[in-house]
Amino acid sequence: MRKVDQYILGTLVKTAAGTTALCTLMLVSVQMFQHLDAFLRNQTPLKDLLRLAVLYVPSSIVLVFAPALLFAAAYTFSQLSANNELICLYNATYSQRRLVFPVLLAGILCCILQFAVQEWWDIPAQHVLSQVQTEIIGVNSTRDKKEITLGDWEQGYVFHAARYTDERRRADRVAVVLLDARHQLQGRVDARSATYQDDGSWLLRDVDSIQVDMETMAVEREHHDTYTIDRLTLEPQLLKDNSSDIKTMSIPVARKFLARMQKLDHAQWQSYAVDFSQRMLGCLAPLVMLFIACTMNYRFKKNVLLFTIILSLCLAVVYYVVQMMSLILARQGVVGPVAGMLLPMAITPLFVLASQSLLRRFL
Repeated sequence: MRKVDQYILGTLVKTAAGTTALCTLMLVSVQMFQHLDAFLRNQTPLKDLLRLAVLYVPSSIVLVFAPALLFAAAYTFSQLSANNELICLYNATYSQRRLVFPVLLAGILCCILQFAVQEWWDIPAQHVLSQVQTEIIGVNSTRDKKEITLGDWEQGYVFHAARYTDERRRADRVAVVLLDARHQLQGRVDARSATYQDDGSWLLRDVDSIQVDMETMAVEREHHDTYTIDRLTLEPQLLKDNSSDIKTMSIPVARKFLARMQKLDHAQWQSYAVDFSQRMLGCLAPLVMLFIACTMNYRFKKNVLLFTIILSLCLAVVYYVVQMMSLILARQGVVGPVAGMLLPMAITPLFVLASQSLLRRFL
């Protein structure tokens, strides 16, 4: 029994390692060729090219690891079926459930491995990659953002800025609506610009402030060259574009950021929460792929490699298309952020099981 497990797992590991290495090389090559013009124009040295290629490796491994496991498992069981080894194992009282159990157990270990690679290798490499791309290619990712509206009901204000410049920590064409404890209008402050200070306050320039007394309906208007609002406690990282940072910041910091953003802007929180759920739950993809491979019927007697590649590609396309659609629904708020990641993991295996039952019925 142990020999059979070692044989199946050994074939699976060797095939998965070779497939992962080959697909990683292909992805790295594609990413390098995307910047070929910049390399030729800047006459980039070979050592810089190799450094850039190495930094592309972790993210490529994370992308191809789950499909590689799907192909490896499908190829392993296809070879057992093509060589009539499954018949011998079934006659030796080995059930299909017993054969796939070590594979599924290995899938759990692969999930842990992918999460570790992502958090401890891929994310630090992405931080270095952004710096290296700026130095070698001249690609500089901006964090500037336009048309920002955030509301803090606990502090009693709604903040709007036409544009935020991250490098100068400055917001242009700012409007702040002030609210009282009952969330009624208390006043409004319009400023040409607002700059974040080291003490945690915002310095507003060229300010027109309006104070409203809701009981007497009296309106008082003043102009100030500079002005500060004590209740305005927005951190600069809440104003900039954090669509990529949520995938690379540390998990405790990301959770605090999401909790803060949920109070300020639910629409932006929805998108950030989907990205964070994709980061945390994406490591379950290897287990899902192995489960799909273990539930398939393999009747390939000839051209095992070709049919296995076609089968693996079809199943991977189905899974990732369903995942893309569920993530779109999650960003639109139709389903929750966690449900957006779990739905394809539940729907795709059910689809495979249903298709297999139909094949058994009509073939």
